[in-house]
Amino acid sequence: MRISNLENGSGRMPSFCDVPSRSSALLAVVTVAFLCGCSATKQARDVEPSGFLGSYSSLRKGNGNEPLLVYANPAADCRKYTKVMIDPVTLWAKSGDSWLQKLKPEDRDMLRKLGTDTLLDVMNKARFEVVSQPGPDVMRVRMALTEADKANVLLKEGTVLAPYVTAPAALYSEAAGQALFTGDAAFELELLDSQTGQRLYAAADKRVGKLDIRDFHEWDDVKEAFKSWGERGARRLVNCRTTGSFVSRPAEQSFEEKIDNNVP
Repeated sequence: MRISNLENGSGRMPSFCDVPSRSSALLAVVTVAFLCGCSATKQARDVEPSGFLGSYSSLRKGNGNEPLLVYANPAADCRKYTKVMIDPVTLWAKSGDSWLQKLKPEDRDMLRKLGTDTLLDVMNKARFEVVSQPGPDVMRVRMALTEADKANVLLKEGTVLAPYVTAPAALYSEAAGQALFTGDAAFELELLDSQTGQRLYAAADKRVGKLDIRDFHEWDDVKEAFKSWGERGARRLVNCRTTGSFVSRPAEQSFEEKIDNNVP
């Protein structure tokens, strides 16, 4: 029995060698990413404001390794703050058809805990004391998860492992900015003076999954996004406490990061 939709004109099954050279190049990049241990997610091309931050007029597009949208108060002294209050992390759906509206209660609880644990880890690494009362040396942190879509694990696995599926999927992901059947997550965050409410820093970012053989649990892409945000957030706050400024010079992406952001 012939399966005509999987055969080429020669009557044989297509092989990896039948894939266009552009697809082969993309797959080579995927292989390099696996070997160098790059992140299992990458920054999305854009993020849609959810309304959580209220005003977005002061936020600009991020550069280099910055969040997609970012604001830093140039007049604020970061070294003034040694403590932090963390508001409960919330899920903030942009619209009625958001995936956040459709989640099971246990998944919502997991995402809130993931956000809270990430913030606590960031503040611990940056050596901020977590407190529950405002004060002259206390920052207040507000954070919302505005998007969270889990991966379709079975289809993602098939896309990664089947050569004649992976190449077209790689081309699709290059055009769309996100690999097929992967998860994604977006967040918005702001740091405020706990007494005056003055905005010190604000950011919105989104990360999407990649064709990665390491992550086959439906929430892996979202968890990897939080891991990346946590690592970057800790570096920013350490730099902030060192220089005294919430404004940081965007760092040029490393070779690994450039590969990372071009992997489907």
